[in-house]
Amino acid sequence: MKTNAAILRSRNGFTLLELLLVLGILVALAGLSWPSVTGMLERIELQEAVEPVRANLAGTRIRALDAGVSWQFRFEPKGRNFLVVPYEFDQLEQDQQQQEQLAVLPRVAGSLPEGYEFAAASESVNGTERVTEESLEGLSSQKDLSGVNWSPPLLFYSDGSATDAAFDIVLTKTKRARRLTLRALTGAVTVSTDDEQVRPR
Repeated sequence: MKTNAAILRSRNGFTLLELLLVLGILVALAGLSWPSVTGMLERIELQEAVEPVRANLAGTRIRALDAGVSWQFRFEPKGRNFLVVPYEFDQLEQDQQQQEQLAVLPRVAGSLPEGYEFAAASESVNGTERVTEESLEGLSSQKDLSGVNWSPPLLFYSDGSATDAAFDIVLTKTKRARRLTLRALTGAVTVSTDDEQVRPR
C-alpha cells in the first residue's frame, strides 16, 4: 500500500490531456479577443495618420490670420499628398510685411502614411485641378507635386472664416475612415470620433 508521500511523488506533473485542455482554453480566449485588439490597433493607427493633417489644416487658419491674406489647403483625392500654400499671391507681392510673414510661416507639403488615402466628402471639394508653379515655389518636392491632381482649395480667410468643406482619410484595406470637417463661419476643424466612423462616397 502506497503512503501519502509516494502518492504525492507520483502526481508531480500534468497529464497530456490537462495540458491540451488548458491550451484549448487559451486559444479560444485569444480567438475571441483578437478582433477587438485588431480594431483597437486600427483606430490608433488611423488617429496617428489623421492628427498631422488636422494640425496642418488648423494651422492654415493661423497662417491666414497672421499673414493677412487667404491661404489654401489642398489634398490629393485617392492619393496621399496634401498642401498648405498662400492663395492671394498678388497681395503678397505688393506687401513687404506679408512677404516677411511668408518667410516665418512657409508653405507646407506632406503625405499620409502608406495604406491611407484622401477622399472628398462634400461638393465643395469634388473634382480635381492643378496648382500653379508659383504656389509650389520653395517646396523641396516641387517637381513631383506639380504633376499631382489636387482637390479644389479649402480656403482660409484673413478674418478667420473659411470655406465649408469635408473630406475623409481612409484606411484602404478596411475602408475605415475619419472625416475632417471645416466650418465656414469660424474656420474650426473637427474630426469624427470612433462612434461617428464614416465610409467614403
